[in-house]
Amino acid sequence: MIKSVFGKTIKLFLIDGESNGRLTCELSNWTGKAYKIPRNKIKICSDRDDLKNPGIYLLFGKDESNKDLIYIGEAESVFKRLNQHLNQKDFWNKTIAFVSKDGNLNKAHIKYLENR
Repeated sequence: MIKSVFGKTIKLFLIDGESNGRLTCELSNWTGKAYKIPRNKIKICSDRDDLKNPGIYLLFGKDESNKDLIYIGEAESVFKRLNQHLNQKDFWNKTIAFVSKDGNLNKAHIKYLENR
């Protein structure tokens, strides 16, 4: 049996025009959007309306012994929740968040994804 492989297009957008700043990633034929955001750029993400929607996020950082830590969370407003984490969790230095481009992600979906 011959298995055919189809290519995909990945679109990266450097929001701040620099590789170490905020960026978005979109995959062709996928209704989601991924964001990579450094901790020090969270507050200026109020310009990203889709981050005010439901989604899941991962906070990346180190513990006291320099071991990698990842916190996985979900929120009905990713932007609002990330701002709360600025005051509540100190270990992290960047986040990756996943939201829907078409508003088709609801609370049940994000709870499932967070659990998986």
